[in-house]
Order: sequence, then C-alpha cells, then structure tokens
Amino acid sequence: MARASPPRTVTLVRMDGQPANLTFVRDLNDRYETRQQHARAVRLGREERVATGVYLPIDDWTALGGREQHVLRARAVVATRRVGGVVSHGSAAAFWQIPLLGLEPQDVHLTVPPATGGRSYPGVAKHCLPLSTVDIVEVDGFAVTSLARTLIDLAATEQFLPAVVAIDAAIRKDRFARSAPLVSKAELESAHARRMPFTGHVRALEAVNFADERVDSPLESVSRVSMRTIGCPKPVLQQRFDDYLGLIGFSEFHWPEFGLVGEADGRSKYTDPRYRRERTLEQVLLDEKERADRLRAIGQSVSRWGWATAIDPEKLRRHLAAAGLPTGGRW
Repeated sequence: MARASPPRTVTLVRMDGQPANLTFVRDLNDRYETRQQHARAVRLGREERVATGVYLPIDDWTALGGREQHVLRARAVVATRRVGGVVSHGSAAAFWQIPLLGLEPQDVHLTVPPATGGRSYPGVAKHCLPLSTVDIVEVDGFAVTSLARTLIDLAATEQFLPAVVAIDAAIRKDRFARSAPLVSKAELESAHARRMPFTGHVRALEAVNFADERVDSPLESVSRVSMRTIGCPKPVLQQRFDDYLGLIGFSEFHWPEFGLVGEADGRSKYTDPRYRRERTLEQVLLDEKERADRLRAIGQSVSRWGWATAIDPEKLRRHLAAAGLPTGGRW
C-alpha cells in the first residue's frame, strides 16, 4: 500500500490571535488509512476530534479555553458542511464573547432555512428558523447571527438568569465613557419584532426589559435576579457618593431609604490586575476599608456578598434581611 501523503493543515485564527492547526482528513490521499490513524490518536489521547473528519493535536486543544474550544469546533463544523448554516444561539454567543454563566454549549448551534428541514445530529444542533439579512453578520469570515439576534435567541431558549447575564453584558454602558455598549435595547427590541411570532417571545422580551445598562458585572446581574426573586426593595444602581474629601466611589446597589449600600464582590476585584491597577492585595484591602469607613461616616452601612450568596436567593434573602431590608414584595 502506498504511503499516505502528509496531512494538509488549515490555519484558523483563534480568538486570542494565535493559530490553531487543524487536520482535515478529507484532503488526504489515502482516506482509509488516515482516518484509522487519527481515530487511534484520539483513543490514545494524542489528538482531539474537533468535528467529523477534523483533528487537532491534544496539546493545542488543551491550550485553548472553553470558549475558544467551542468557537474552533463551530468553525470546523461549518467548514465541513456541504449545506451552509449560520452559527447561532450559544455558539454565536461564544463568537461574540458574551458570558453564558457556565452554560457554554456542548453542541454547535446552526440556524438553517425552514425549507431545508435539516435534522440535528450528534455534536450539531440545527434550528430551522427564518433569518433576515440584517440578522446575519460575518465574524472572522464566518456567517454568525448578529449580536442582537443572538441575544433574543438565547433569551427565548434559556432560563431567565443566564439570559439576563448575557444581555446585561452586551448593553453595559461604561459610566466613564471609555467604551460604548455592544448593542442597545432598541436594537434588541427590533430583533425581537423581526423574529415574531416565535416560541418564547414573552420571556425573551421580559429578559430584555429587566436587563439594565448600569449593571457592571455578571455577579451584579445574578444579584439583581435574586433580588427580584426574594422581593426586596429595588436598589438604585451605580449611586455616586461624596464627602468633604471628594468622591468616595460608586456603589453597585443602594437603598437610600434604609441607608444601605450593597456590594457584590467577586474574587476578581482583589486578584484581577485590571481592577487592582498595580496595587498590592494589601493595598486593595486597605483602600476598600477606607472606602467603607467613609461611607459609614456619611450615614451609610455597607453589606457585602459574593457568588455563593448572590446565586442562591434564600441565602441572599437572609443576608439582606440581616442588613435591615424587608423581602416578599413584588418588582
């Protein structure tokens, strides 16, 4: 038997700008031998089967983050399909780098025209839905649903909490005007109207209406959803505080009638260089203590919580009740 030709590699640009070399077995001369070789390499843990007939060395695969892995898998699926499809739903969210609160998709999601009647198969979830031209954009050379349409699709198919987290991240407005929102609520409402009628349209619009451009992180988004669940008073978001020295800072949540400031503190506040701004951990902690002392000096108490409390409505209810907030109302 003639020796198989060396695999031809196709370079796709990763989200961080680094190349990822994929082997497409369809491009090899001796397909039978090559498929067996790659299947054996997968069994031995030397390669990852990215898609049908597409392989990547395991070291290259494990060097990618979860979102990058999914984007690469989606690209490989699209590159090997005979009939085109538009990357959509959770897969499109991965292309747009929108947080999904731990719900990173396992299957590659593609939207195809209703007339095709395409079926899903292992690793690929097909959605037979109409798409207008304005809802399709090109991202790194691939057809992907627009950010607005992606968020509406997610809000229609996912639970309320991850939908709000995703929408908050996209509409976020930097209070210092350093960056513009990725999408506006008006664009989301237009995308919602274009898709009508569809299953899940009520809950999709509910998530859009609840989302707030002032929310600064996924942890704050989760906290707001839990607050709605427990029925505590609605907080003021990103309230500015000053004293005789000048600006103290902006609170994530504020209940002025109760003199209470709420802070949803994730670990990144103390570990991420972007937030530490070249300060040591000790200096970050001292700065936070000084900030809290200044808030108390102007009559505000401070309540802090993290992820474990924010994502559990009952824990957050007990936490805020201990700080003096009533619960059981309706938003």
